[in-house]
Amino acid sequence: MADDIIAYLEAIDRDACYRVESVLKESPLETTELVSFVGANGAKQGPYVRKRFDAEAGLGAVYARIMDAQRAGSRFLHLPRVFDCYELGRERAVVMEYVAGETLADVVYRCDPSLVLAADLFPRLCDAVAELHERFDPPIVHRDLKPSNIIVTADALTLIDFGIARTYREGADDDTRHFGTRAYAPPEQFGFGQTSVRSDVYALGMLLCYCLTEQTPDAKVREGGFVDERIPANLRPVLAKATAFDPAGRFASARELKESFLAAAGGYGAPLVASAALVPEGMRSAHEEVTSAIIQGDVAWIDPVNGTARRSSRRTVAAIARGLLALSCMLLWVTACIMCALDPQYYLPQMHEQGLPRAVVAAQYILLAVVGVLVGWVAFDRRYLEERYPRLPKWPFEHAVRKCVIGTVACLLAVGMLPLAF
Repeated sequence: MADDIIAYLEAIDRDACYRVESVLKESPLETTELVSFVGANGAKQGPYVRKRFDAEAGLGAVYARIMDAQRAGSRFLHLPRVFDCYELGRERAVVMEYVAGETLADVVYRCDPSLVLAADLFPRLCDAVAELHERFDPPIVHRDLKPSNIIVTADALTLIDFGIARTYREGADDDTRHFGTRAYAPPEQFGFGQTSVRSDVYALGMLLCYCLTEQTPDAKVREGGFVDERIPANLRPVLAKATAFDPAGRFASARELKESFLAAAGGYGAPLVASAALVPEGMRSAHEEVTSAIIQGDVAWIDPVNGTARRSSRRTVAAIARGLLALSCMLLWVTACIMCALDPQYYLPQMHEQGLPRAVVAAQYILLAVVGVLVGWVAFDRRYLEERYPRLPKWPFEHAVRKCVIGTVACLLAVGMLPLAF
């Protein structure tokens, strides 16, 4: 009992040493904060990430295993450095390295999905997951692999957010807790069996499709064999096997999936370090500063607003600005067409003088309004909305242009043919 009280008081002292700079994420079971360490002399070190979990929900337990392995001398290329783990009442707190960089979602959004991009990133992603599986015995299963939980920098790829990760239990029938992002989580993660390394293989297959299309494949796409013009035919069987419903039908490991991908990709796969263009210059310098400071043990405060957050915000603002411009032009055009359709005699006296029935003129301008809607639909950058609202229908840009051209030609032909009927 006395030992428990001492441990609790020590945890309070440790917790009080951290100053919260900002709250990055908050939910009923987990809070993620950007913190700095303030010493007794007032000196500040950081930034660090501190996560607070509901210990009774069983979250965050894996961080202690990672920290113990790192303190024992293990070096991991794709995992953040965990500095401290402690219990504070019903909370489990974890303090770890702040990893500067872009998320995989940011990189795919900025560079556009392609086989070249997938060939550059996906093998490293498989290596990162293999490190988690192979360097721990029993293996750690991440269970929440998704674009926002993968950080890409100029020379590294790092997995983050191990809140729902768990240690594989030999002989268990299913998981005690069922969490995860449904779009990337395999069926067994929601009550159909115990998660294993093959559960992460499923998520890797979904991420490969995301790198190729910037879309999360739904059940229809998976059942259809990933038939998509953006996905090379020889990669479709790889995707189908990785995301098989039955874990026994999937690749046995992340490394096996990587080898099959490289064989099917036909020789792509330059080292990530050669692709510094994937990460903006400002991002590289911020990452190098933080990494260097941590290695030297002389950590200085690096304001993350100067790195990832600002650039991500700029991309969002630019996308919204382009969307508003396209929407404004479309609304202006459509409004003008509707006004002409409602009162052609006032707005278009020359058309009225031609003797065309009012209904014909109105129909012509309604068709021209439809053309404006089609063009605005193509010009509008929908990726921001699709990311925020996954249920929105998604059309590849090429398909949207094709539909717009067909619809525009049909409307213009109708506009020209209508007067001939009278």
